[in-house]
Amino acid sequence: MVTHTEKRQELAFWPVPAARPCGLNASRAWLSTIGRMLRRAVLITAIAVCTCVAVYQFTVAEALALAAQFGVVEAHLIVGAIYAFACLVGLSAVSATRNRPSRVAAPATLANQREMQLIMLVEAVMLGYTLARRVHRSTS
Repeated sequence: MVTHTEKRQELAFWPVPAARPCGLNASRAWLSTIGRMLRRAVLITAIAVCTCVAVYQFTVAEALALAAQFGVVEAHLIVGAIYAFACLVGLSAVSATRNRPSRVAAPATLANQREMQLIMLVEAVMLGYTLARRVHRSTS
């Protein structure tokens, strides 16, 4: 007696691979995702450390150059003003992008629970009809 799976394999245009245990593929996918996230975290940490070192080096060089021209106190005030300005620019960028209104209009609220139940029932019927038609097409 020929089973349904064997019949499908005979009719296939290309070989059908044997089924693998689902747990093995899921664990490989999980480990791959964790590994990718870990590599990105290490890369972001390295970038952050390099950025901090670069900011420190530029700050020291700028303070030394300004100290020779304006004096030590004025040099530190100038460096502080530059950092304060950079902080204000960053805060304004964050506040400008934080509370963006949605371009999609919010749906009107339903008058009562009965209307919501009726709408959910109609959506379920439409979804069932669509799925039933897809199954019918794939078997023919």
